Amino acid sequence: MKISTRIFGVLAILLAQLSALAATVTVEVGDGFYRPAAITIRPGDEVRWVNVGTQTHATVSDNGAWSTFAIGPAAFTASIPFSKAGTFSYHCPANASFSGEKWTGMTGVITVSNAPQATLDAKAANVSLTLYPNPSKGMVTVTLGSKAAPGDYKLRLNNIIGREVRTIALRPEAVSAGVPINLSDLPAGMYLYSLLHNDKVVATKRLVLQN
Repeated sequence: MKISTRIFGVLAILLAQLSALAATVTVEVGDGFYRPAAITIRPGDEVRWVNVGTQTHATVSDNGAWSTFAIGPAAFTASIPFSKAGTFSYHCPANASFSGEKWTGMTGVITVSNAPQATLDAKAANVSLTLYPNPSKGMVTVTLGSKAAPGDYKLRLNNIIGREVRTIALRPEAVSAGVPINLSDLPAGMYLYSLLHNDKVVATKRLVLQN
């Protein structure tokens, strides 16, 4: 086998592995909000904006990091990969205003970082997390304890090598009754799911998917 052929084969394998490690984090675009408004990802991950409203909203990068795009009923999704660490804020010009050298209103911010996630003891946050059935065929239900403290909650799913594959915003008032989540698009295997309260991990458990 020629050396060039071997090198090409190795590069192809490395690219496939890097693609498998990358995570896609979803941000919902509603009528007047981005949810979650603030996310933290790692270099190589992708952010995917998905329409959940009835109106069309332009998404403008505050520092020109990407070309403006619109999300709405006619243009349902948009995705951007982030290869370098940094902070990327953005806004919808129709639903945000510029005041005090910053945008307020319908805004969002993406932090790309290699720093480890901060942690917080679950008892200190007065919160409990349940996900069932486990093992699962893909459809699971997530619940939070009724005494969950106020704040921003997210469910983060990592694969067995620690790469984030899904982040879902949670509303305590809705999750206390149980929220169904479809994970059937993910490969079968073992995952770690974490509850984040104000971007701090308060609980991490294992989930087995049998898709």
